Amino acid sequence: MGVAAPGRPAAMVGSYRRGGRAGLSVAVFAEAGLDPTLAHALYDVESDASYNPFADDAARVLSSIRTRGLRTAIISDIHFDLRPAFTRAGLDGLVDLFVLSFEHAVQKPEHAMFEIALDGLGLTAPQVLMVGDRPTYDGAAVELGIVTLLLPPLTSVKQRRLHLVEALLPPQA
Repeated sequence: MGVAAPGRPAAMVGSYRRGGRAGLSVAVFAEAGLDPTLAHALYDVESDASYNPFADDAARVLSSIRTRGLRTAIISDIHFDLRPAFTRAGLDGLVDLFVLSFEHAVQKPEHAMFEIALDGLGLTAPQVLMVGDRPTYDGAAVELGIVTLLLPPLTSVKQRRLHLVEALLPPQA
């Protein structure tokens, strides 16, 4: 973990891993006039993956992808490690690769986020389907030749929208 994106020094990656992002976020909160204690509390809550539960159909669709022998990468602009949340939800065995911005000191829509995932999966852009919910950030995958499905942002874990992903998968063998 922690491969620096092209043009990003490895030291920057280490800084993000050691909480550099927390310091940056808290500094932004402080600059906005928030009390430091409140700023730290907000950062802690915002960094707690339990406040961002998975959609109810996530496990079924990830299992369907795995059953087809396809690989999955999670590419996220995030400042904390999502792996424990996937483990708690029993989804960790369904994901092959995590590309997390804080580990690589790069964020979407920079192409490097997608290139790191392609390299990690050993695939080329035409072999991949990118699924996202933020056109400005996730849509950048199209610029690399990656077929991209943009879904409406999730507003409730009860929303069923991942069937759209399954509709694009090859049939089961």
